[in-house]
Amino acid sequence: MNWTCHDVIAFLQDHFFVHVHTRGSHYYFKGRVDNAIRLVEVPYHAQQSIKPRTLRHSIIPKSGIPASIWKKWGNAGNKRARKKITYPGAQEI
Repeated sequence: MNWTCHDVIAFLQDHFFVHVHTRGSHYYFKGRVDNAIRLVEVPYHAQQSIKPRTLRHSIIPKSGIPASIWKKWGNAGNKRARKKITYPGAQEI
């Protein structure tokens, strides 16, 4: 799956991350994963795909959510199926 910024934002929001601020074309989301506060920077470039390297080396590790959950969620297809895929370590702030 090619992830757009909208896909990444939807994934983070499904895992209780909240938008805390914006600087230029980058959105910052804060969340709690495995009892640690995480800050994830998401580059916002409308309909362009986020580079796989950015996802692998920046966004996924900073989120603290395993890559396998990201993959399952991305391959799930529709919103209803995606809502069922969650990481148990993600908690509300």
